[in-house]
Amino acid sequence: MTAPPPAPLTAGGRAGSWRPPENVGYVVCDVDGTLVGPDALASPPVIEAVAAAVAAGIRVGYATGRMRDAVGPLHTQVNANGPHVLHNGAEVRVEGGTIAAWPLWPEAVDALLDLARSRDDTYVEIYTESGYLASAMDERARPHWGILGARPRGVISRAAELDGAAVLKATFAAFDPDTVPEVVAAIEELGLRAGAAGSPITPGLVYVNATHPDADKGLAVTFAAQHLGISLSEVVAIGDAANDLSMLAVAGTAIAMGQADPEVRAAAHLVVPAVEADGVAAALDTIRGWNDRQPPAAPTGGDDGS
Repeated sequence: MTAPPPAPLTAGGRAGSWRPPENVGYVVCDVDGTLVGPDALASPPVIEAVAAAVAAGIRVGYATGRMRDAVGPLHTQVNANGPHVLHNGAEVRVEGGTIAAWPLWPEAVDALLDLARSRDDTYVEIYTESGYLASAMDERARPHWGILGARPRGVISRAAELDGAAVLKATFAAFDPDTVPEVVAAIEELGLRAGAAGSPITPGLVYVNATHPDADKGLAVTFAAQHLGISLSEVVAIGDAANDLSMLAVAGTAIAMGQADPEVRAAAHLVVPAVEADGVAAALDTIRGWNDRQPPAAPTGGDDGS
């Protein structure tokens, strides 16, 4: 009988297929619900755990649906060395530069704007490399503006108004959670990738990201690993939401946060405590130990997702 996962990690739904890594070179963490909880910034234990992992020679990055400016304070606080994934996988950055990007094309942007204007239960934000615009200055989205640290730069009706600026992502803020499946289906009908996610900072809103069909966190993490010259078996991905599933699928070790939905825990090899209990810090401290000694035996059984 093999040993159980190292405390405080427990078995996830894919625990039976997990092969303990001989070495971890890159850990990529979701932001909302993973690196940060209800507070805007990371807790002291998380900051310390990131610093210790980086000092031990492990590359630590974040993977988020946020734009650069919206993750800036957290980036400064945790001082992770990346690569980092932004715009839900549409951009990969390291050392202050973009190494890969998958932007939307103008016709897709126009279709997304039309979709937002056809509904009164959502609106859409259009993200370029420098800030974002919105389909309307809808006060119901103000909590999201608080996360982003800035209001929209203005209202946009057509992609032509961007003068050729690349659009890395569009984000629908759903004011009624029941509308999310309809928005997801409409985005997918346009041939785009849709990813729904929430944030503990704005419990009244659900976000649906629309990105290039080739862009998701999994592809971006794969590119980041190639950039670092390491295999995916040396990558650990940590997340809590549906838009993290693609990176959990490609990483050699997939870790779900304790408060994650059942489908996310089922897609993970291991599960750590919830974000309120600094689960990502526990994960990072455990991972750092793996590189210092023989890796733990693979756990038997698995989380049934309940």
